[in-house]
Amino acid sequence: MIDRIEVTMINESVHNFRRGEFGVESIEMDEDRGLIEIIYATQDSGRKIVLLPLENVEKCEFIEKLDKHQKDEED
Repeated sequence: MIDRIEVTMINESVHNFRRGEFGVESIEMDEDRGLIEIIYATQDSGRKIVLLPLENVEKCEFIEKLDKHQKDEED
């Protein structure tokens, strides 16, 4: 599960997203569809989803949060 992500686009704009910050519920990378999906918590007006096409991404850095089971496997 991606906890934080910093995306630099080819037009040099930089986007930062973090789970739990500003209503961000989850961050997912869908390589099959070629998208990074930023999903916000549902509000009265509906659910906001930001789609960033991977073809427009120059650089992407992210931090994955490991659950307890994954941590035990690495040790």
